[in-house]
Amino acid sequence: MSAQKEMSFQQKSLFQQGYQTYTPAQLKELEWGLRFTPAACSLVALYGLLTVQPMILFAVALLGIWAFFAPSAHPMDLLYNHVVRHLFGSKVTLPPNPFQRRLACFSAGLMNTISGSLMLLGMNEAAWIVGGMLLALQAIVIFTHFCTLSWMYEGLMRLLGRWSVPIALTEAQNLLAGGAQVIDVRGPDEFANGHLPGALNLPLEELEHHLSVFKDSVSLLYCNSGTRSQIAMKKLKQLAVDNVHDLGAFNRASQVVAQPA
Repeated sequence: MSAQKEMSFQQKSLFQQGYQTYTPAQLKELEWGLRFTPAACSLVALYGLLTVQPMILFAVALLGIWAFFAPSAHPMDLLYNHVVRHLFGSKVTLPPNPFQRRLACFSAGLMNTISGSLMLLGMNEAAWIVGGMLLALQAIVIFTHFCTLSWMYEGLMRLLGRWSVPIALTEAQNLLAGGAQVIDVRGPDEFANGHLPGALNLPLEELEHHLSVFKDSVSLLYCNSGTRSQIAMKKLKQLAVDNVHDLGAFNRASQVVAQPA
């Protein structure tokens, strides 16, 4: 089996948008489809700005606000799943939007509402400033999947201490001393190029086939950057495996498990 590559910037951005239970391979399959909705909404909003039609902006705003309350029913997502993807022969359907992405849709809806309202008041330049800012932010999402609002949301959650963070090193050391096993969730080639002493290699995309390994032991998971290990922990917990902990990035894990082999 080919090595599991480190997640790309675009895949990490999708992870930040809330797609945290998907493997890098699954995120890669979703990358192009997830561009469709922001691209389509941006084009419609741009048309509304160019033709000075506030009702079009209000209509696009309604789509974003509706998407916040209906994770599986964004009209543009449905259009992609039932029509567009078939035109390109894609078998991958867009999943329900996670909270961070829905929050971004809601914020876009508010900005389009403000832009449309300014236009109704005859303040077209101000409407263009607000609408232009939104189009610029959406362009970044379309081309890179980086969502400014999702980044801000993560920063706020970290500040409030509510973001999922790796297990404390001292706690990990105690678990390791008590017999916890160390699981490397990277690909086999990465593992062969260097791993922590005593670590067992179970690639992220194969975890569901090795649940028995986690049955009677506490497990500490690590990868290169800490992204895949966090995904792995969430994935295992969804599969009713509770005695797992995210040890984080390779360099961080090596502080607990001595030096790499």
